[in-house]
Amino acid sequence: MKENSILTTKELSRYLKLNEKTIIKMAQSGELPGFKVGNKWRFYLSTIDEYLQDKIVRSPKRNRSGIIGPKSGAIPLSRLTDESCINMDMKSRKPDGILYELAEIAQESGIAVSIENLLIQLKKREQMLSTAIGKGVAIPPPRNPSDELFRKTGLIIGRSAKGLDFDAPDGKKVHLFFMTCATDVVLHLNLLSKIARLLDADGFIKRMIRVKSKKDIMKLLLESERTNILALPK
Repeated sequence: MKENSILTTKELSRYLKLNEKTIIKMAQSGELPGFKVGNKWRFYLSTIDEYLQDKIVRSPKRNRSGIIGPKSGAIPLSRLTDESCINMDMKSRKPDGILYELAEIAQESGIAVSIENLLIQLKKREQMLSTAIGKGVAIPPPRNPSDELFRKTGLIIGRSAKGLDFDAPDGKKVHLFFMTCATDVVLHLNLLSKIARLLDADGFIKRMIRVKSKKDIMKLLLESERTNILALPK
């Protein structure tokens, strides 16, 4: 599906795995950005994706489950990453360099189809709006997640000890990077929701910055996930 596609309510309901009546109600209330052609609602795909990504990351965790319908919701993040998907010591001091390092990990771990195409999509997304969310964290996805970019769904984790300016809303340097590698947008949004829940957990970000090894990161991810994701209703 092209990023400039215009969707009907029926197409958007299939895209988000939500009832068509729910889509109409959300559009009427202003909860979903759309416009009317005659008396029918229409939606720009690119606008919907941007809106949902921002809403998932910034919404209170109790509200996230209603933003999108379920899809592979039971798959833990700890099963979508491993030590080959983690860089404990990212070297770049510039955003483009960080994006390259993340894309390189995705290719070397067998997740990305092409580092060149992935990097183009990562830069496109970052040029639209910084993916830094504050508190030392950024969640950079490609502009259009798809199976043309990724062989499988996964999660790339990067850490920069010194941190770098990533145009974060709170002005703080970013130390942690979570790059979602999803074969479609709905899976990407589900990954975002799970990452956001982990980031809400008390002490999770500080512990991620302080741990000493990839093994420790995997252990922390698994423990935090059990408490803050798997123990909560989807």
